[in-house]
Order: sequence, then structure tokens, then C-alpha cells
Amino acid sequence: LASALKALQPFKQVNTKNSQFSFSTSTLKRAEEPARPQIGASSLFENVQVEAEEKLAEKDHKIVEKEYQFSSANFKTSPRKLNMLARQIRNLPVEEAIRQMEFSDKRSAKKILHNLAFARKNAADQKGMENMVVSQAWVGKGRYNRRVRFHGRGQFGVMHHKEAHIKFLFKEATEKSTEKTDRRNIRGWTDPSKTWTSLKENKPIYNAKAFYNW
Repeated sequence: LASALKALQPFKQVNTKNSQFSFSTSTLKRAEEPARPQIGASSLFENVQVEAEEKLAEKDHKIVEKEYQFSSANFKTSPRKLNMLARQIRNLPVEEAIRQMEFSDKRSAKKILHNLAFARKNAADQKGMENMVVSQAWVGKGRYNRRVRFHGRGQFGVMHHKEAHIKFLFKEATEKSTEKTDRRNIRGWTDPSKTWTSLKENKPIYNAKAFYNW
């Protein structure tokens, strides 16, 4: 056994030398390799990182449109009736919408008034919004409580006590141009060039009637 182990020792030395040599050559090869781009393995993608950084910088410089959404709790009213008030305050300034609800005869108008005032305060405190407009206003259904409606002769029916809620989306008003625009610029309509003048006494009247028609 000793002779056999001695016979195997030169092979081990050769193997260790080869392994050391191979390790040194691999490190040299890695050191000599050129630096690769961080994104992509081809020269076509060298500017990808630069373009991505430029896009991020452009997004940072863009003005973010502020908006605030508010939802009321369910209260006793019909969604159909509440939707009429939602259409009334849509696309109005918040102050004008509150004024409309203040003088409205509808029962749900007072609820909407308080919700508008509360949402305006939250939007000013949390988002720092000014000159707010009710950009969107929509209605959602709440619970439909079923109750018994008693009829004559021992019969009965089912009635529903409806609930609904309203949601607002506030946005800041955009600056409007002060230039005078043509109000009748629809399908070729233009402002009339001639104005009304009184009847001329020397102008004859054709097809005169026997009575006054004004």
C-alpha cells in the first residue's frame, strides 16, 4: 500500500499545478474582458438607461392635477330623486353648488350641502386645493329595507324604504381665456350684422291686415 501511495503522489502534484494554473488564467481572462453596459448586451441598448432617466425627470417636472374624492353615508332617499340634485351641482364651482343646495326645496339638499362643505374643508386642508369645481357627482344605491304594507280583508303587500349615497370628485378650476367668443358659432350661425330699426313712415306696407297683430 505504501508503494502504491508513493506511486500516486506525482499525479496529485501535477493535478494541483494544473488547477492553480487554470485558476490564474481564468482570473486574467476576467480582468482583460471589457466593461459591459448595465442594460442590454448589445451596443444598440447603450442609451436605454439615459432615456429612462430623462423620462423620469420629465415626469417629475410635470404638473400633477390635484383632485379629491368624497363619499357620503347612506341616508333615507331614493336614488332617482338624489340623482336630480347630483345633475344640478355637476360642473359647478363648489361655492355655487353650496348656494344652490341652500335655496333648494328638496329634502336631500341639506344633506348634500353639509357634505359639500365638509369635503371642501378636507380638500383644502389635506391637498391644499383652491378654486375647486365639482368635476363629477354620481349616486349609488344603499339598502332597500322591506316592510309590510297592510291591505284590506286580511291581505298585505311589501314596501321598500330606500337609501342612497352621493359621491363627489373635486378638481381645481382651469384658467379661462378672456377673449370674446362667438356664442352662435353653431352650424354656420353668426351674429346678425343688421340691428332692429323703427318702422319707416315712407315705406309701403304690403299685405296689410284689417287688425293689429302685435
